[in-house]
Amino acid sequence: MKKLLFTTLLALIVTGCEKESNADSGGVTLGTFTGDLNINSQSSLDAAIADGTYINAIGGNLVVSTGGSTGLTVGDVEYISSQINSVGGDVTINTPDGSLNLSELSSVGGNYSIQGSDANDDKLLTVDGDITLNYEGDYSMPNLTSAGGIIITPIGSSTASKKAKGMVINLSLPVLAFCGSFGVARAAAGAGVAGVAASPAIDFTSFIDNPIGLIDLGPGILIEELVAPYATEIILKNPEPLTKLNILAPLAKKVELATKAVSGKVDIQTSTATDSTVSAPDLATVEGDVAITCGSADLNNLTVIQGNCAVTATAISANNITSVTGNLSISSDDVSMPTLETVGGNVTVTGTNSETTADIVDFANLSNVGGETEIEADDVNLNTGQPHNSGGNG
Repeated sequence: MKKLLFTTLLALIVTGCEKESNADSGGVTLGTFTGDLNINSQSSLDAAIADGTYINAIGGNLVVSTGGSTGLTVGDVEYISSQINSVGGDVTINTPDGSLNLSELSSVGGNYSIQGSDANDDKLLTVDGDITLNYEGDYSMPNLTSAGGIIITPIGSSTASKKAKGMVINLSLPVLAFCGSFGVARAAAGAGVAGVAASPAIDFTSFIDNPIGLIDLGPGILIEELVAPYATEIILKNPEPLTKLNILAPLAKKVELATKAVSGKVDIQTSTATDSTVSAPDLATVEGDVAITCGSADLNNLTVIQGNCAVTATAISANNITSVTGNLSISSDDVSMPTLETVGGNVTVTGTNSETTADIVDFANLSNVGGETEIEADDVNLNTGQPHNSGGNG
């Protein structure tokens, strides 16, 4: 006679934890907390792992505190935290002793706050509420696509230790497609925070203890004004038209911009090292003045500047520009504007740095200059009836 074996699904309630019987390959039951899970002591951790339960979803809030008087380390909590893939409410993490393993977490229904140390949360995709980041280390969420808002805080205004003072950190949100607001907390003169600089105007000057080296922001964050005194690389992926674009980043050697149009002034000041670049490959029109200082400038989709244009760069390439309504003033060794036809004001070109003349200037189609033309260059390709001076064979 065959013996029939029946398995029965049991709904077990353990301190608000509904455990489902779809066991994993290790024989440990996967569970769903229907309420809040607060781990801040050994007893609360013991209760959470009672009956050997892995918790992969939390219906309410998740609070984890380690270090100090809690008697816990991030390693103690990893048994629970490393399996959580979703939280319906808020997530509040304070782990000054190290990075918490949230390696499976993909969604948060409420707010998401990380303090003390970074969290291993590279799989995080969506946060319906606000994200608050205040810790030592990189602000990096490589797969985050959506957030209600984001606020990051300089370590100088936090209660975290200063053991990492001077460490250059990165801000990387490369695929963030939607963000209701983005802000940077300003450090007060003493302890605390003096306010928040919110997009579209962001100022990273407060990050003096942990300077931001990389700024990589996805298309969901619109930036029109950026002060980044310590940044060496800036990538802004929002393609929307801007009312203005001001970037002050004197150490930046790489600036990439995705915007397609600016209805006001463009003012970009970066490193003038020969290997530094400013690239705006989709920028087509600027309805205001343009002032750029950099190593080299790639503006090859730009067609019209409705204002003055002043560029200081080792090389400037604007191979589709047709008109500048105001003055055109360039200090560069290599100028490529072969499609430029009209300049409403004066045209002035000289070399960069100690050089008095440019190496090569290509104004092959320039035929209408409203003011005076003065070009100091060794090699000039010029088509204009306007008088001009040339230091070379122009």
